[in-house]
Amino acid sequence: MANSKKGNVVQMLSPENYIRKKARSLPIFECLVKADWETTKLAPIIIARNHTNGNITVCSYLVDLACLGVKDTMYLFNVPIQKYEEFKEKVSRGMEMIEIDYVLAHNIVYAGIEFAETYGFKPNKDFESVTKYMLEEDSEEIELIEIECGDEGKPIYLRGPFEDEAKARKIVAQLEKTAGSGNYVYMDRYDEFKAKDEFEDAVNEYDDFDIDFDDDEKTFEEKKELFLNLFQNMDDLADTESRRFINLIDLLADDLVNGEQYDQFYFKLKEELNFEIEEDEIPEQLLGFKPGDQEVTEDLKERFLDIYQQITLNPKLADKELKLFQKEPNAIPGACFLELHILQTKESSKYAKRLNEYAKIYPDYALIQLLWASENMTSVKYRQNPTGTPFNLKTFFPGRETIHPLERYYALELYAFYAGIDLDINKIQAFTSIVYDLDLPKNEEKLLMTIITVIQMAYLVNHFKE
Repeated sequence: MANSKKGNVVQMLSPENYIRKKARSLPIFECLVKADWETTKLAPIIIARNHTNGNITVCSYLVDLACLGVKDTMYLFNVPIQKYEEFKEKVSRGMEMIEIDYVLAHNIVYAGIEFAETYGFKPNKDFESVTKYMLEEDSEEIELIEIECGDEGKPIYLRGPFEDEAKARKIVAQLEKTAGSGNYVYMDRYDEFKAKDEFEDAVNEYDDFDIDFDDDEKTFEEKKELFLNLFQNMDDLADTESRRFINLIDLLADDLVNGEQYDQFYFKLKEELNFEIEEDEIPEQLLGFKPGDQEVTEDLKERFLDIYQQITLNPKLADKELKLFQKEPNAIPGACFLELHILQTKESSKYAKRLNEYAKIYPDYALIQLLWASENMTSVKYRQNPTGTPFNLKTFFPGRETIHPLERYYALELYAFYAGIDLDINKIQAFTSIVYDLDLPKNEEKLLMTIITVIQMAYLVNHFKE
């Protein structure tokens, strides 16, 4: 795999863009609301959608149906069910939450927004930039449910624990202007609620997901200037700045996409990457054998995968186990792949030479040929822009109807390099969408998104130099 000098700060593409583009395609997992929302007019809502990998993306909304609409919102992206349950517990602490259907949750949120907008109050910025995309589009296709707001239509402003006097005065002044004197109620219970706003406490506990950069609201030129400044100081960025930089890269990349060209690449790649995955069986080809060449026991297959996983988790143990694996009576091509993976992980200078040797010895072994193709595409010495797209199922997996998830990952890694080789942002973004569509295991998605983010960054630097 090609390495980037500055890749140390690029850990993962921001989840915000996924939510904006793809969250609506995920099925609803569950929707919850505070049990007494109709009487209190305060409706903490949780809407969770599930990925095919079993993980959850969830957004929470604090909806003030009495006056201010969506006061707060937060989100977690593609997290294990255990972390989702922890998040849910934090948000609902001290409150009884009940399950509702999505249509009711949708109506509560948008009823609050519409009522608040009547009096000039806008929803939380994170709602506009991210979490509204977790909701279906507010159209006639969603059944309309009448939700009572205010008190017989009159706004009631109940000062919350995180609204200081200056902010409270500003809200009251807005009500004076839009509702008129005597047409609203102001209740100051600041001290009473100061110590027990569970939703706000949960926001603070999940502050990693509550960073509001507002970069999506900047002009293109402002984003460009900020990007170039962060790029110049890239090696010294703090964690928060790194996350901002990654999100900014994604925003700028989207700004520069041509919709028609993007669609062409997207559908072309979608067809080429339509792999049928077999997760329950380990094919002989994964170890470099053709079916029927020799007996390959399930134990041998499992050992191969165990060593592969240990290379990342426990390198010393992997080295030891590989030496034993190489002593099997019959030569196993898979042992050569594992050796290459170790050399690649260690960034060994021997990697390229050994890969070239093994690629000649095993011209039909898909995993080694995928590594070899990636190396040729990314190496300064061999790099070239291929004509057409030779990377499809038939190229590396002839005669195969299904492939193993590990084979898919290396095929996708090669495609990532291919998508970026000529720095066409439409192709890069189309491939990014394909990766999100696949709902890969989180570690695989993270590795691919790291490659993509580096490619996006290279494109932007090159584009801004022109």
